[in-house]
Amino acid sequence: MNVNDLLIGVPGALPPLPDGENPFLTDDALVGSQITRILVDVLGGTVGVLLELGQSTRLRGTTALLRVTGVEQQSWRCTPMADEFTAWSITGMTVQQRDDEFHLVIDCFPVGALLVVGAAADFTLLHAVAPDVAPPDDHFDPRALIRFGIADESTEVEPIGSARSAGGCCC
Repeated sequence: MNVNDLLIGVPGALPPLPDGENPFLTDDALVGSQITRILVDVLGGTVGVLLELGQSTRLRGTTALLRVTGVEQQSWRCTPMADEFTAWSITGMTVQQRDDEFHLVIDCFPVGALLVVGAAADFTLLHAVAPDVAPPDDHFDPRALIRFGIADESTEVEPIGSARSAGGCCC
């Protein structure tokens, strides 16, 4: 399975995450992880936030996907000094959930914030399969070296467990 497969739907048979790893129950569960990609499926009404967990002390796995479905609004704000080399470390997260609405605000360092409003959300902890190629040469392509080993939408992953927001379904 790859990350794109999970953007379409999370398997319902995954084990539930303990409360400490569930970002819908524990406010600081994602603190220290980094946003690496925001995947938007306009036709499917889905936003996926791909996370790198190398700096996280709270979560197992190497990566995670926070997926919001029934998306009505999504915005990303950041400092104008940011570029493709900026590491967006999560410093805080606010979740408001009801049976029919889900609001997510993720604050990052340096100054950045993601807002997603939708119907429901799920969070899946993952172990990314290690690439079987040598790292790129940093003299020729420093961007590729920075991205080497970080999961993207085509990365093969093994799910560890998942959590769903209030009103979330097994789809």
